[in-house]
Amino acid sequence: MEKEDNNLFQVNLKGMIALLSEHIYSNPNTFVRELLQNCVDAIKVLRNIDEGYNGRIDVFLNEDGTTVFQDNGIGLKEEEVYRFLTVIGESSKRDTPDADDFIGRFGIGLLSCFVVTNEIKVESQSAMGGQPVCWCGKVDGTYQMTFPDEELAIGSRVILHPKNEWTHLFDYESFKKILTNYGEILPYPIYLHHQGEEELLNTPCPIWLNPKVTRKELLDHGAKVFHSSALDVFRIHTESGKVDGVLYVLPFRTQFSVRNSHKVYLKRMLLSEDDCNLLPSWAFFIRCLVNADGLLSTASRESFVSNDLLKDARKEIGIAIKDYLRGLIQNDRPMFNKMLEVHHFHIKAIASEDNEMLRLFMDYLPFETNRGMRSFGNIRSVNNVICYTRNLEDFRQVRRIAGAQGWLVVNAAYTFDETLLKKYVRLNPELTLDEISPSRLLEQFGEVAPNKEYRSFEAKANELLKRFGCICCLKHFTPVDTPVIFVAEEKESTTKSANNPLMAVLGTVNSGKQLPPTLTFNADNEMVQTLLKIQDDNKLFQHVVHILYVQSLLQGKYAVNSEEMELFNHSLCELMTAKMNDFINFLN
Repeated sequence: MEKEDNNLFQVNLKGMIALLSEHIYSNPNTFVRELLQNCVDAIKVLRNIDEGYNGRIDVFLNEDGTTVFQDNGIGLKEEEVYRFLTVIGESSKRDTPDADDFIGRFGIGLLSCFVVTNEIKVESQSAMGGQPVCWCGKVDGTYQMTFPDEELAIGSRVILHPKNEWTHLFDYESFKKILTNYGEILPYPIYLHHQGEEELLNTPCPIWLNPKVTRKELLDHGAKVFHSSALDVFRIHTESGKVDGVLYVLPFRTQFSVRNSHKVYLKRMLLSEDDCNLLPSWAFFIRCLVNADGLLSTASRESFVSNDLLKDARKEIGIAIKDYLRGLIQNDRPMFNKMLEVHHFHIKAIASEDNEMLRLFMDYLPFETNRGMRSFGNIRSVNNVICYTRNLEDFRQVRRIAGAQGWLVVNAAYTFDETLLKKYVRLNPELTLDEISPSRLLEQFGEVAPNKEYRSFEAKANELLKRFGCICCLKHFTPVDTPVIFVAEEKESTTKSANNPLMAVLGTVNSGKQLPPTLTFNADNEMVQTLLKIQDDNKLFQHVVHILYVQSLLQGKYAVNSEEMELFNHSLCELMTAKMNDFINFLN
């Protein structure tokens, strides 16, 4: 004998479904995860009563188009159905002593099914006794309760009738992929039934959680999971949040803005393919495959709740990464060198935040200098005074001239470089840091004799370049094969260290002094010496000065405007035409 009762949900169901589909769950596939979670939680409750109980989950893709999720867990009694299926937001898992063992906590998971179906049917038989219960909820906000006379197997069955627009999700291959993705490491076997065939989809004991698995096996597994090889792999464990798993070191450079793919599980259920803020902000060279048993999920169950527990877990993972790198220096230098070659930028990021890591790694970190890439250990072995430029434009101007003077100058224009230099010098008082600027180069150049020829040369050159706001001067400097050097306007004053060995050479820069754009001609250069001799030839002099000016801008990688480029092309064309005419006249 059946009895039937119709009632209303205690919520605006349509509004709730819209909220779930548009704001809480990121995609319609999440109903699979929610139903699997309910199955797992029901089995866990029964296993808490009987530890020897063997739970299993069966999923059926039936010929009539229905999809069934079935578990052999604790089941539901009549009063539990009323409480947990008809009051939205109520959860059977909140008030139990072992609530932390459950994945689901919010009591809205079942409603995610309404995104893909208009009707949810639940059949359940409680392991604690009582008659079977059949509950049928509809998208219009009504539900029915019936009580079948025939006995049901202990556990619960959720039966879905997919909406027409979502039937593609229930195609065998698509559905199998979704089901496997969420449940591949759940602790209970998941069987997919289709056309009379039964297939086991998951591996309750994944190799990456097996402490006896070799490094090679982990690397091979990572390549299969992420469809990409890894440079290296190492295990992690945290007390906070009970996070276990492996971290893979990417074999290629990455940018901080690029998000890597990960596999993050919560109590063996796939949570996200994002790192869920488990990794420190600087660890963009790491890909994680981890399971957390002690962290809490958000209502969407697609990320972790941002709390102190997550913060502490992230801190422990950061320490594990640093310990791994430290171990490479001590025990596997070839791997560390490979790591450094690919990921020195990220290691610099770590060292910029951590003094211990700074002391450990600084000597191995590469820096660009005017003599090529060098480790910092090599740089400081040359001189206790570390000369550097803070921006790329200054370095380009300083690089060649400084090299001719025998100076070793670091280009600290890259992210973290200047910070690292300053922090390391503060920690090592025997070192001195000295900023080199183009204006200081000009001040060390040798003055020419104050004769009429030189002054006339400077006056003519200044007149030609006055419209560009550039001043010209004639000085002695090396290398002699450099005819000119252009120095852009310097807007900040430069201060020197008292113990800088270049002080005697560079002289003193007045506080607040600004240097306008300056084109310095090398009085020792053969071309400039020839230019001095032909300065009475106004046209030829004019063309050569214009060409040298624009060429110096191009060599310094400064912006060249249309007027300057037109001037360069015109002067070059005039010189070439004049040279060809001279050759023709010679032949005649």
